[in-house]
Amino acid sequence: MAGSVNKSGLIHLLLNFFSSRATAKWIGLFALLSLAWFGGRFIGLGGVDQRLWLMGGIFVVFMLVLFVRWLWAKRSGDKLASELANHNASSEAEVAEIKEKMQDALAALKASHLGAGYRGNTALYALPWYMIIGPSATGKSTLFANSGLHFPYSKSNQMHIQGFGGTRNCDWWFSDQAILIDTAGRYTTEERDKEQWLSFLKLLKKNRPKLPINGVMVAISIADILTSDTEQVRDHVKQIRTRIDELINQLGIIFPIYIVFTKTDLISGFEPFFNELSEQERLQPWGAYLLDKNQTPTSDEACDTFNAEMESMYQRLCQQRLVKMTRERDTQRKQLIYDFPNQFKAASDKVSEFVEILFKENPFQEIPWFAGVYFTSGTQEGVPIERSSKTKLATFRSVLFEYRQQSLTSAFFVNKVFNDVMFKLQDLTKGNRKKRKIQKWVKGLAICTSITAIGLMSGLLFNSYTHNTQLLDTGELLSKHVIATSVEHQPEVEQFNAVLALFEHYQTLEAYEQKLPWYFLLGVYSADTTKAPIKHILQQRVQSLIGGPAAQQIATALASSHTQWQDLQMAEEQVIKRVEPQLRDSYYNLMKFQLMMSDEFARLDHGFVSNAILSMVAQRLELDIEADETAQTTEKMRVLVNFYIAQLRQDTEAPGLDVWASQEHLIAQARANLTTDPQPDVIYGQIKDKVSVSNPELTLDQMMSQNNKTFLKSELTVPYVFTQKAWQSEVYSEIKRRANIAFSGDWVMGTEQAGAEGAIDEAKANELASAIRALYFKEYATAWFDFINAVEVRPFNTSNAASLTLGQLSSTQGPLVDLMKAIDANINLSNAPLQEPEKLSGVSEKIIDKVKSDTLLGNSKGLESLSSKKVPELAQRFADLRRYTSVSEEAQISDYLQQYLGALSAFHSDIKGIAASNDDDFMAMAFSRSLLTGEDKENALQSAWVVVESQVRALDPDSKQVLERLLKAPLLASVQTVMNEARSQLNDRWYNNVYISYKDNLKGKYPFNLTGPDAAVEDISELLNRDSGIFWEFMDANLAPFLKLKRGVWVEKTWNGIGLGFDKPVLDKLTKARKVTRSLFPREGSEVGIRFQMMPVAQRGVRETYIGYSDQSYRYRNEPEEWRRFTWPARTGAEKATIYGMDRKGNRIEIQKDGPWALLKILNEARVKWVKGTEYMATWELLLPEEESSEAPEHIQVQVALKSSRNSGIFSKYFMSSFALPEALFTGRVQLASQAAKQVH
Repeated sequence: MAGSVNKSGLIHLLLNFFSSRATAKWIGLFALLSLAWFGGRFIGLGGVDQRLWLMGGIFVVFMLVLFVRWLWAKRSGDKLASELANHNASSEAEVAEIKEKMQDALAALKASHLGAGYRGNTALYALPWYMIIGPSATGKSTLFANSGLHFPYSKSNQMHIQGFGGTRNCDWWFSDQAILIDTAGRYTTEERDKEQWLSFLKLLKKNRPKLPINGVMVAISIADILTSDTEQVRDHVKQIRTRIDELINQLGIIFPIYIVFTKTDLISGFEPFFNELSEQERLQPWGAYLLDKNQTPTSDEACDTFNAEMESMYQRLCQQRLVKMTRERDTQRKQLIYDFPNQFKAASDKVSEFVEILFKENPFQEIPWFAGVYFTSGTQEGVPIERSSKTKLATFRSVLFEYRQQSLTSAFFVNKVFNDVMFKLQDLTKGNRKKRKIQKWVKGLAICTSITAIGLMSGLLFNSYTHNTQLLDTGELLSKHVIATSVEHQPEVEQFNAVLALFEHYQTLEAYEQKLPWYFLLGVYSADTTKAPIKHILQQRVQSLIGGPAAQQIATALASSHTQWQDLQMAEEQVIKRVEPQLRDSYYNLMKFQLMMSDEFARLDHGFVSNAILSMVAQRLELDIEADETAQTTEKMRVLVNFYIAQLRQDTEAPGLDVWASQEHLIAQARANLTTDPQPDVIYGQIKDKVSVSNPELTLDQMMSQNNKTFLKSELTVPYVFTQKAWQSEVYSEIKRRANIAFSGDWVMGTEQAGAEGAIDEAKANELASAIRALYFKEYATAWFDFINAVEVRPFNTSNAASLTLGQLSSTQGPLVDLMKAIDANINLSNAPLQEPEKLSGVSEKIIDKVKSDTLLGNSKGLESLSSKKVPELAQRFADLRRYTSVSEEAQISDYLQQYLGALSAFHSDIKGIAASNDDDFMAMAFSRSLLTGEDKENALQSAWVVVESQVRALDPDSKQVLERLLKAPLLASVQTVMNEARSQLNDRWYNNVYISYKDNLKGKYPFNLTGPDAAVEDISELLNRDSGIFWEFMDANLAPFLKLKRGVWVEKTWNGIGLGFDKPVLDKLTKARKVTRSLFPREGSEVGIRFQMMPVAQRGVRETYIGYSDQSYRYRNEPEEWRRFTWPARTGAEKATIYGMDRKGNRIEIQKDGPWALLKILNEARVKWVKGTEYMATWELLLPEEESSEAPEHIQVQVALKSSRNSGIFSKYFMSSFALPEALFTGRVQLASQAAKQVH
């Protein structure tokens, strides 16, 4: 028996080794490592080290994954073993005994051939689990015991671990292929144990969440089915189906279910029929496999498959019985053999009924996954059963024969049900509906993620490899192109383009040394090996294209400059003065450039040399380096030039390019020619350029304290070079240094005497310094005057804002005081500021540092306070300005500024009163009226204006201009704001009082619109009546303080050039309104009325002329002419006007108009011409009707002379129609009148 076990174990070991997942994993690892070794070179991993690193990384990841999985399985197995022991016992003694048995079983598993796979508790978790359910006494345990599986645990001849007293809860069968759970029959049939059953399922789910079980075997005795009626069969099905549904719902998975009918040997004839089978034949499964055609058959498909298989089994039995009968000698056993297929056929009907009911789908429950139906026989004892009748209601009964069946000593059809069916399908599980839905999404997400990750990795590798190949190919191609352009002597432009392209590639390689792009993160980068050869090519080409030509060009330029200098000495003095400075500068720079690139390479000024070489290259290539369209090319060329300069070195042993050869003869000539006295303006320009570089300019915002930053503004700034800080820290010392250098030696000129004291010509150095200072302080003063002149008060829109601004401006801590302090600090400069703190004996370094670090605004005097002598060059220019900036020791601000701030504060009180009023618009109106009418000649505004005028009257022109503009700006801005509010008030009153009446009653009506309806005469009188008209009442009450008549035209009143700012079109319309009023109303009358005279004029062909309206008319029949008086409007009569003419034949042609304006409408039909004074001539062209004009003239002409009682334009057709009132008196903001601007400037 032991040998058999060992042999079986060895076979299992070999089979398990070659078919196990572990073997597949190691084979897969070997394949990956081989792929990395042999395929690495194709993705850029050409080096052995690189491939070994990749293989090592793969192996480490593989081992890490194995370790994590083993650790998880072990931990889960330990936990599962403990909980199973506790769950399967009801007392501590039972728990201890079960744990001891389980440890023995696990030890047996560990000692078995599973050493190649899982061990101990790890195996408990990792091996597949199967469960058998079914009613009690169905032979479940016998089925496992006779399965032929290898069970390592054999202590006390037991192959499983169980509780006490039979299968109390469940038995555990530990085989080397799976762990089998034999559940108690009561779990299937008795509802009172349901809670314990569900608890057991939850325990499985908890400890094996991924795959609690791999399959379920439903064991049921065929005798129970055959001896039951339909109702009893349904009860069996219901109990089993309930347990299956609980398994699916509790465990969350759908698993293969195998229906096993046990005790098949109880069917009559089974033992004689199968007794002659060999040992191996008895191991095979006997039943129906339902998953051949479809892995997920429906219930109908499964039933059809089962029935077909049952029929096939029956046919095979029938085929075998004759052979079996010939071999049997016993007559009764022959009878049993012959009848067995019939008995099986009869039994299959009951079995089919059971299966069909069991397989039936329920839409409210999960659909079980039935994998097969099998028949088995254990070593059970029992009485055979056979069909008792041939009727339709046949039943099975137990039968007794004289010759009994031989007892069965071995199992039939059990072993391979486990090995060839159940274990083969151990991974054929899936989630239930809920879990499948989740798994579907998870699987889809995992697939998408995996595909994306694989795609990204593949893309990254491919991209990395592609970029690396592209870099290598690009470098090779560009290098060959550079060499080709040189060998073929192509134009310089082409050669430079080729070098620039290669250099750009070289820059890319250099940048990659600092930081590789993301697509090279996998290490597939080898283009760095090409950097050194490319650099060598570039060095050769820049030497040929830049260095050599530039050296030759400089040498040629030095020789040419020498010739020009010699020729210039023979020219006229005026020519020498005009040309020499420019030639000197260029000649000096050429010599300086040559020295820097050769003998004095240590003094090389990179910016100077780079710009010079770039200019020479651009000149050769005809490249405009200042043009915007060539900016990109210029920048590339500059970088290439810088590369050339960076390759130069004096040490011939060091890698790189040699410096230029010395030009001693040319340098000697240049020094001899240029040895003259230095020019102050040139040195000053150099100083200014040096100090201004990278130093920020002084802004108005920097001068203000935090609370004063929002009240003043300036478009200009003060260049840093013209500040106190620049003078003290740089300019003063630089002027002195440059003056000393000019008379102590220059390395370019070869006159530098390092360390030689007393070599400086002090007198000449001081003279040169004075000349430079004069130039500097002249521009210094101009810069500050320009800056002050640009300072303005920020505009404000309301009287509240004006009050706030004036309050701050008039404060002794306000922005004007800050401004004056900053100006004072920068215009009161020490003539000789101290540069070194250690020169001040008795003063600690801490105090010196604090003084030196004072801001540009100079709240403290800085280092200049340590020197009492001021710059003499600024004394006169800033003398008047210092009256406002300089303060005495006791005061905080100057007397002039104090006086101005006092006047400004008084004016602020007036503005504050306006702003604080509940009706600030009314107060603004009153203020503006008072100001423009001159009612209050001693107001605060006038006083402040007089203060400014008196202060600046005697100042120098520069100071007067900037200070008058600065000090008057707050006054003007405030007046402007107040008048803007007055404008708003006037606009509102105008619109409400005048314009609405005009718009409703007169706008668009006749006579102001020739095509409109008639306006009521009373409405015109109501608006334009001089005594009580709305328009004139508004003019007298509101606009009279701001307007005056000048030669019959309205003009606005101003104060110092400032008025409300009426637009000229508005004034023109107001003037027009005056003329309309004068024309429509008599001098002393309050009603509309016009007095005039008319006289018809005789015309050829006109026999009679008539003109009349209302009750007034004039009929003229060519008698002597006379003037007749008329008035309009008429007092009586119809509102109708008529004019007609009658020709010699008596044809009468007339024009007739109705309405109050009928007379004016008649006149509008005429052509009115001014004659003299107030006389006019009106001419009408009267047309005959078409039906009457065949033999008569087409028209007749009627003329009437008109004479107005006063000068007006009432007879003009467009006089009245050109009248209109504006909707608003003002459309913009108050602007300073030109006179005020001139006065300020």
